[in-house]
Amino acid sequence: MFDTHRFLLFFVAALLLAITPGPGIFYVLARSLAGGRREGILSSFGTFVGGLFHVLAAALGVSAILAASAVAFHTSNTRVPRISFGSASA
Repeated sequence: MFDTHRFLLFFVAALLLAITPGPGIFYVLARSLAGGRREGILSSFGTFVGGLFHVLAAALGVSAILAASAVAFHTSNTRVPRISFGSASA
C-alpha cells in the first residue's frame, strides 16, 4: 500500500538530485550562449519538464516495467514522439 514516510523520503531524494548541477546545466548554458535569453529559458523549461517526467515515471514504476519487458522498452524508444524546443538547427 501507499506509505507516506517512504514517499516523502523518495520526494526529498528526488528534489536533492534535481537541484544538483549536472549535464543539464551545461546544456542550458550552451543554448543560452548560442541562442540568447529566450532559447536559454526554453531549454531550462525543457530540462525541467523532462526531469519531472522521469521522476513521475520512476514513482509509478515505469522503469521497472521497461526493464522487465523488451517489447515495452523497444516500443517506448520507437513509438513515443520527441518534442524539441529551440532552434531548428539543434
